[in-house]
Amino acid sequence: MENYKELLEALMISNKNVRFSAICTLQGEMLFQKRREDIKSLFTLDETKSQFEKTIDSWKSRGDIKDKIGKPLYSITSYEKIKRITIPIDEEYLLFISMDNNDKESEKFSKITIKNISALLENDPTKS
Repeated sequence: MENYKELLEALMISNKNVRFSAICTLQGEMLFQKRREDIKSLFTLDETKSQFEKTIDSWKSRGDIKDKIGKPLYSITSYEKIKRITIPIDEEYLLFISMDNNDKESEKFSKITIKNISALLENDPTKS
């Protein structure tokens, strides 16, 4: 378990965009958490725990389809301000990472529209 604390510390050191990281059980118990001190928190700890519960429920629901498409490897949800990443550590624990969104990345993805996607699908490179 001590290695988990070190993992969270290493995440903070390795990438300045990491805002928050935590390790939780699949029952929603937060075992360890690390918050970057030089930024303003977007959520209180109670709000964060509430978000974890929803994320854990979503993660568990993926188990319903794993026999057909395999076990989930990770999940990334990108918002305007942050990106949330969920990674299973093992069968009992999940790693949560919250990162600032890179302005260049946000700009690149903001240009995606339904029209662009439709055009890509119409020009399906798999069809000759």
